[in-house]
Amino acid sequence: MELRHLLTAAALGAACLTTAAARAQTIDPCTVYLCMAGISGFGTSGGPACAPALAYWHAPTPAGLAVYHPPQGFNPPASAARRQTYMESCVTTAVNPDVVAAIIGMHGSTP
Repeated sequence: MELRHLLTAAALGAACLTTAAARAQTIDPCTVYLCMAGISGFGTSGGPACAPALAYWHAPTPAGLAVYHPPQGFNPPASAARRQTYMESCVTTAVNPDVVAAIIGMHGSTP
């Protein structure tokens, strides 16, 4: 009986550690760029595969790219700058500055 409880506790602990590690990871800037380009009309949409990138785009810092400053709340200029810098840090895909500017113009200042 005690062994079963011990194994259950160990399994739950491992699951919690795995979940915490997964949440601590960021989304690749190239994925964010490609997904945002797709939904902005510059390429094909990634569909459900873009859900994590979109969640990261809208999540508050430090877990995401949306900047909030208490007590004012959402900070559009800081969020747009953070998002632009993040997409421009992509090194494995050719990032088009005009596309990045269009993405920021359409979506950079939205929470």
